Amino acid sequence: MERRRYPRFELKVSAKFKAADEKHAFKAGHTKNISAEGLCFESDKKLDAGTFVDIEMDLQDNKGLVGVTGEVRWSEEVTDPSTRKKKYINGIKLLNISGSDEGRFLKYYCDKMVEKLSNYLKM
Repeated sequence: MERRRYPRFELKVSAKFKAADEKHAFKAGHTKNISAEGLCFESDKKLDAGTFVDIEMDLQDNKGLVGVTGEVRWSEEVTDPSTRKKKYINGIKLLNISGSDEGRFLKYYCDKMVEKLSNYLKM
């Protein structure tokens, strides 16, 4: 049974992340999908459930990176079939989106929803 309250849409863009309490530089990753209250991204590092993370992602709208803070809900190890390297898929519950980034993020999400509905109605 589906537990999500909001639909998820594919979003494959570059992202950087770090544990919120770390002062170290961001680590590279990329997103897989988003919803109105969460996102999923791939990384080379395992993140423990309950870890708070800062994520910066490029929505490819030429307006700079969108910054979000979230909590890791789950992390799953997978093997990349092309490189045979281990990586992690991380599920994040969004807790905060900085300033004007919230409008950009929600606009992107709504645009994806309209696109999907439009494709559905053309069937």
